[in-house]
Amino acid sequence: MGVGNELNGDDAAGNQVATRLLALSGFPAHFLPINAGSLPENASGILRRFGAELVILVDAANFGDEPGEIQWLEASQIGGMSASSHTLPLSVLGQFLAAELNCRVEFLGIQPAQTEFDTALDPRIDKAVDEIVGKFSTVFM
Repeated sequence: MGVGNELNGDDAAGNQVATRLLALSGFPAHFLPINAGSLPENASGILRRFGAELVILVDAANFGDEPGEIQWLEASQIGGMSASSHTLPLSVLGQFLAAELNCRVEFLGIQPAQTEFDTALDPRIDKAVDEIVGKFSTVFM
């Protein structure tokens, strides 16, 4: 599930992962990319109907590394780390999804360069998005 705001520069990183995966064809029945935008909690019904066993939340996250770095994050690390404009912390959403759907939830962060309104995705973040899409399409498809 890609999370973020398309209007805020690198905050769109998670959305771009989902959008680019959706542009591919040949999804197996066990794989469902979702572009959840800035209201990822609204996708819980889709995940419930799908019967998700694993949910990977992809979002821009400020973990103090170089822009474009990708890192698996623990829920305890996420607190105020998200660069996104969504109001519900992803750690809370992850706990909710795990409890309600009886699924595993993982967090994948992309270090943004900037999250200013009405700016484009930084080339380093664009490259990180392509890297994740490539790995996900290899592993899950």
